[in-house]
Amino acid sequence: MSRAPSRVVIDCDPGIDDAIALFLVYASPELDVAGVTTVAGNVGLDQVVDNALRLCDLVGGPAATTPVLRGHAGPLARALRQPDEPVHGAYGLGGVELPAAVRPVHPGHAVDWIADQVYDSGPGEITVIATAPLTNIAALLHTHPDTRERLREIVVMGGAAFAPGNATPAAEFNFHADPEAARYVTESGVPLRIVGLDVTRKALTPLTDADVLIADGAPVTSAAGRMLRHLVERYARRHKVRACAVHDALAVAAAVRPDLLEWTDAWVTVECAGEFTRGALVADVHGRTGLPPNARVATGVDAQAFRTFLMTRLLDRYGAHPDGGHASNPDLLTDQRRK
Repeated sequence: MSRAPSRVVIDCDPGIDDAIALFLVYASPELDVAGVTTVAGNVGLDQVVDNALRLCDLVGGPAATTPVLRGHAGPLARALRQPDEPVHGAYGLGGVELPAAVRPVHPGHAVDWIADQVYDSGPGEITVIATAPLTNIAALLHTHPDTRERLREIVVMGGAAFAPGNATPAAEFNFHADPEAARYVTESGVPLRIVGLDVTRKALTPLTDADVLIADGAPVTSAAGRMLRHLVERYARRHKVRACAVHDALAVAAAVRPDLLEWTDAWVTVECAGEFTRGALVADVHGRTGLPPNARVATGVDAQAFRTFLMTRLLDRYGAHPDGGHASNPDLLTDQRRK
């Protein structure tokens, strides 16, 4: 007997890697998407909401009727600060123009809507996949504390426990954007899995994969390929490698195929006051605090298996020729190592 799909809420701030994550979510039959909630992050909230609506409409099918809700327009305790560098390009999607959304945003606030989904479902039925600053999720756990006992788990893309950050030398962008929210969530007691820069930087998508998606020519694959090409070009300028990390897609993969990653149990928190370390994820893997583990932290990833998983799902679900062998053709998935 096949297992029923896991019911999930996607909390996001599209963003290129959020866009690829949304495509992967709807290409994964293991997941049943209750809704998409939005929060300011990679771009401002109005643009985030518009991007989410356009992306879901582009996917079509169930995605075109999935509720998309507005969440918080800024952090819990600080002013919103947009990235100094336009990592995600024009409008947050690498300059890729998608058709205008054909439906309005769902009424109500994201936080209250998530709470309703949790209360209306059985205990342990709802998983939140959070690929953005954790403002909405912290607000949920604070204003609706009963949800802590009812959530199955929260899978977070955020932090850099054992690697340098990308917002500061110590902090990853999502946690740095709202460190108070990240700390509240990590210390909430809800089952938590963290997929940070430690592993996302080890699972790069090369330019050749972006080219395969563009060449496929279908609406979703073409858009995904062009977005990824934008990120690859940025990585080439900044990191001297013709490949890019697709951070949020790895968090989705962790919810579907946790066996693609290696995990360690740790007590974790987030630094909020440090002059140079604000937003840094602190992970006690050796028990020095004496506190019991409150999270599973990803420490390794089978990069080639993730790459194949992502390409196969995208091409099989959205490709113009899903049986054409693109995703399984080793010539199209040749490993491109760092130069």
